[in-house]
Amino acid sequence: MFPVRDGANELLCLRDPLGFTDNIVTVSGGAALVLECLDGQHSLPAIQARIVAATNQQVPLATLEKFIAQLDDAHLLDSPRFAAHRDELLRQFRESPVREAAHAGVSYPAQPAEIHQAFAKHVEPPHGPGATPATAGSPPVALVVPHIDLRHGGPTFAWAYAALRGAPAVDTFVILGVAHVPTTQRFVGTKKHFQTPLGTVATDGEFMDALAAKLPFDLYADEWAHRREHSVEFQAVYLQHVCGAAPPYRIAPVLVGSFHDLLREERDPIRDKQVAAFVKALRETIRAAGRRVCVIASVDLAHVGGRFGDEFTVNDEVLRQLETDDRRLLAAVAAGDANRLIEIVYAEEDRRRVDAWPAVYTMLQALDLGQGELLHYAQNVEPDTNSVVTFASMKFW
Repeated sequence: MFPVRDGANELLCLRDPLGFTDNIVTVSGGAALVLECLDGQHSLPAIQARIVAATNQQVPLATLEKFIAQLDDAHLLDSPRFAAHRDELLRQFRESPVREAAHAGVSYPAQPAEIHQAFAKHVEPPHGPGATPATAGSPPVALVVPHIDLRHGGPTFAWAYAALRGAPAVDTFVILGVAHVPTTQRFVGTKKHFQTPLGTVATDGEFMDALAAKLPFDLYADEWAHRREHSVEFQAVYLQHVCGAAPPYRIAPVLVGSFHDLLREERDPIRDKQVAAFVKALRETIRAAGRRVCVIASVDLAHVGGRFGDEFTVNDEVLRQLETDDRRLLAAVAAGDANRLIEIVYAEEDRRRVDAWPAVYTMLQALDLGQGELLHYAQNVEPDTNSVVTFASMKFW
């Protein structure tokens, strides 16, 4: 639920970030009182009485019934109707061997030729890397790549993927994405193959099975979170563009959930049982794989401004300070210093809403990395919403 404005009217917009419904319902601000009462504890007469007590206005029961029925029709109420709808969607998703593209035609083109044409422009200077020389020797062992909308961050993607040019082929790309929805576990895997307009990227089921077998929790418990998550999909389609539409490589997709309870407790994530177990399992699975593995942290940096709840104006001074703070954090990442990364995030109390830190921390703890290299840094400013998202690309050998 989030506020929107229509002229002088303040409205509330209701949507389901888990994606069990595409319906978005907009209601008046006054409806918030009714929504508060839809907790399974209030009868219709009780809701009616609550409205009278708060506003001294009488709302007919028929009006309340109609409003509640509209919410139920939109699958926004926890009701028997919603449960049946949800269970059917889960069944279909579980039985499908592929995770279908969710953002084609929105964040990137829906037609193969248009994808290649658009992504080719990402390479062009001054923002893109240009015609970089082919990489000699081994491929990078890790990359940091944005997951911002490809229409806004394309050149930064291109800087990262230029590191693969001319290098020996990677067999498995472990993609550590970000779960942008609540999950019951800190890490969420899937063995589904990823479908895009460029074809299907195969998931390394053997790697995923080996990883899951080492964990004391169910890696697939929250698999639904993958259904619309863009942080893996964007890397899959970019890999297809760079490495070929019929690739010999496979991916191992894992979403990293929230660590914010650890931040509030100022607890080192590696002391968390799930984080420690996953870091150990990922390290051991990579070592035992017997093939070339590259880990991609699909992450953005700061999320600041009106769209994220800040009341200050995003101006040049704010943008300069954001870049200073981002580069300080990126220096810790480049040094492979997970402890320094946590020190910075915890000291800031994550005021800049850096979504990168759980996935990047996990990557740094799981891999023995040499010095990383910052390839590109950028900021995407939205004047209409007084907001900015920052992001960068890095490579590690």
